[in-house]
Amino acid sequence: MIVPVLPIILSTLVGAAVFGIVISAIAKMGTIPQPQNAQSVLTPVMADVFAVYGLSIFGFFIVLLFGAVAFYYMVDRRNQHFARQQLLFSSLHRYLPSAAQTGASESISRLRHISEDSVFGERARPAGVWGILFLFVSPIAGLALPFDLTHDLSFHEELQTKYQTTLIDAFREAGYQPPTFPPTKLHKREPLLFIILSAITAGLFWIYWFYTLLRDYNEHFAEQARFEDQILLLLKPPVPTKVCKTCGGSVPGNARFCPSCGTQAS
Repeated sequence: MIVPVLPIILSTLVGAAVFGIVISAIAKMGTIPQPQNAQSVLTPVMADVFAVYGLSIFGFFIVLLFGAVAFYYMVDRRNQHFARQQLLFSSLHRYLPSAAQTGASESISRLRHISEDSVFGERARPAGVWGILFLFVSPIAGLALPFDLTHDLSFHEELQTKYQTTLIDAFREAGYQPPTFPPTKLHKREPLLFIILSAITAGLFWIYWFYTLLRDYNEHFAEQARFEDQILLLLKPPVPTKVCKTCGGSVPGNARFCPSCGTQAS
């Protein structure tokens, strides 16, 4: 979150430095005799101005560099997550009919169609290109990428909701206990409205947009982790157990020692 705040910090520091130079020059002009006034005051003032200018240019490129890294990271996270879910989708619609030996049911066919929609509708974005674009055309890239990421997440969550609904029927038809998913929190935003508000507020609203973008994706990642854990728990085959003759505890069938007392399992 420091990325959208850096331009404000830099502008404040530069403004304070310029204001200090002006105040210092005015104070010196009132204390130096008139014949030497212009030359003795102008030279150090110009040196200070050029120093502030050079530091401002350097700080500006540092801000752009931080922004480019942040944009690369955000796009890369998006790509990795979407690819992960596409792999999960394709694995499930292949695994369910083969595991239950029921063949391709109507729900399995719908899962396959949704999986194909995800592959074609959620292609990877060039993270490196977006990072470079921010370096050279930051105002345009700074609005275009959040617009793209906001729209992508909304489409992604709608697709996932449809998939979860179909997955419940597919589990039931395959003979598995159907999962019970909690209501999905949809992060519906209006990116076009956010662009307008950012323009009206001279970029201040963009800070809030940047924050909501990070928060929405983080919340979605957490929900996706819970979704994956529940699916894996339902599909995981039960591990056969036996009773330890020493302590009576439960010992996994493939364990050589009792996890409770350490006695070698027979």
